[in-house]
Amino acid sequence: MPWLKTSYVLLLSIALLFVVLSLYLLQSGCTVLAVVTLLYLASWPALALWYLLHRREQRQWQQLSSYVMALQAGETNYRLMQEGLSLPALQLYQQLVLLSQSRQKDDGKQQLLFTALWQHLPYPVCVFDAGQRLLYANTAASHSLQRPLLTGSDASQLGFRRADADVFHPDLQTGWLQHSVQFQLQSQQCVIYYASDLRHPLYQQQKASQQQLIRVLSHELRNSLTPMASMSETLLSTDELPEAQTRQVLSRIHQRSLRLLGFIDSYVQLQQLPAAQPQWLNLPELLQEMPQADYVQFSGELYCYADPEQLAQLLLNILKNAVEACSADTEKAPEIILNFYCIGDQQLLTLTDNGPGFSNTDNLFTPFYTTKPTGSGVGLMLCQEIMHLHEGTIKASNTSSGHGCIELRWPLPALARV
Repeated sequence: MPWLKTSYVLLLSIALLFVVLSLYLLQSGCTVLAVVTLLYLASWPALALWYLLHRREQRQWQQLSSYVMALQAGETNYRLMQEGLSLPALQLYQQLVLLSQSRQKDDGKQQLLFTALWQHLPYPVCVFDAGQRLLYANTAASHSLQRPLLTGSDASQLGFRRADADVFHPDLQTGWLQHSVQFQLQSQQCVIYYASDLRHPLYQQQKASQQQLIRVLSHELRNSLTPMASMSETLLSTDELPEAQTRQVLSRIHQRSLRLLGFIDSYVQLQQLPAAQPQWLNLPELLQEMPQADYVQFSGELYCYADPEQLAQLLLNILKNAVEACSADTEKAPEIILNFYCIGDQQLLTLTDNGPGFSNTDNLFTPFYTTKPTGSGVGLMLCQEIMHLHEGTIKASNTSSGHGCIELRWPLPALARV
């Protein structure tokens, strides 16, 4: 508070002293005029002394305030003349100097950590101050831009451009993802720019997809063409073509050709799925259209919201797999329990069979993965793609009794949510 300052305490003391002196002089017999004249003459030196002390005190606190503002702005070379400071101001200034030195050490460690981290990053990183001057650039930035990046250079001179609050470089527009983030470094506002090279991961992903496609196609072609070549070679090696053997060979070639064409059709169907057009439909009526309908026991809600054609294709694949698994590994007739109900804003359809369960649930939805001798590995991948088009998921697991279970989950329309 103002009255607690030293100059104001001195002024109050002078005023009290004048009051006491006035009372003493009046009691000593001095006239009022003499007392007033004496006080008037004594007040000028007292006020001059008070003004000098007040200005000195005000100036030192202004200097301390300027020093604090300089520290806040990141200025570390600003110093005060300690000779003109009072003891409390001097003690406060020394404490501020110690805090500033400690802060500089922490900022230096932080900058060294950032520099070491950025220098070893494989993608370009640049740091600019508020005036768009370059503070730091790692080796990857110079290599990517193919030019030296000198500290202190203006961002525009280095080819960088600014769009609103974002910084970008025209040379990294194609095949790169550029970012800029504002942050504080050593109490000053800075902008960190970095870019990610999308070409390498995209190339690796494309190469992996091509290799997988070539592997699958070569496997299917070899499985179909090798027996054809062997059987036709056997026929050509004989002088006369027995009719029965020729028909048998042609029949097997025909079967192999149909299987290969079926695989190609399945793959083409997977790549040409249209966007889902969901609508309300009667699920039990849809199940009755399936060839495996006699093996299905349905329970739950009757109506679901989905694309009729795509849901029918999905159910056909799942029911076909379930019946084939049950028929191949059990002597009992296939039994498939299908439950459908809604939970909140989600539709849940579960299908459980009485077969031996899944031998490897991790790879079930891997493209072209199959455990069946005549399978193509496309069916479940098609089911997964259909669920993605419905913004849903498909999961496979084994029950506690060892039977296979498929779970489909996809959202209800907004108007039907409770």
